Amino acid sequence: MNIEKTDSDRFLIGVFVTGVISVSIVIFIFYQFGLLRELLLVFSTQLLSGREFAMLHGASYEMSIQLLILVSFISDICALLVGLPIFVLFHEELKQFPLLAPFMNFSEIITSNKSGVMHKFGLVGLFIICFIPFQMTGGLATACFAKLLGFSVREIVPVVATASLIASVFWAVTADTVMQYLGPVQYYIPYFIVLVVASILIYNFVHYRNR
Repeated sequence: MNIEKTDSDRFLIGVFVTGVISVSIVIFIFYQFGLLRELLLVFSTQLLSGREFAMLHGASYEMSIQLLILVSFISDICALLVGLPIFVLFHEELKQFPLLAPFMNFSEIITSNKSGVMHKFGLVGLFIICFIPFQMTGGLATACFAKLLGFSVREIVPVVATASLIASVFWAVTADTVMQYLGPVQYYIPYFIVLVVASILIYNFVHYRNR
């Protein structure tokens, strides 16, 4: 599947540079406030397994709701600004990497489904995909799906940012509430998250690499 050229290469490079600068500033600020570990914890879990697991992971370390919302939203936006231009500019090359092949194949499968939410509802469908709690439905993944469907970056960023913020609030509050009921069991949540992430990665690699 080819990506429709709705944005110039120069514009995409500008988005990438903006993303790199933003990431550098975010890392510096969080490091200065001693919160870099929390940022990396949520970012890595959210990227690999989804927002709901990232929120549970962060809440199990007694991160506040406000901090969970902040790091989840920032993680989505930074990943989008850096990752989307790479996805568009090097789309064919990325398919050759074994670790990325599952996502590349999945993205083409889901966007080729004419009866899917994104085809039926356009930008509203993208909002729904970004909000729902499943793997490969975060900000970056949704933006990649949108590019395959022909949307421009100027259309994608506001929709994904809004959906990401609302989803971060919802799942941060949910995770914090769940942890209050789990009591001592919450300290075992990180081990459970690691097991889930590993299982998801293995499944995706095996299931989508040859499709």
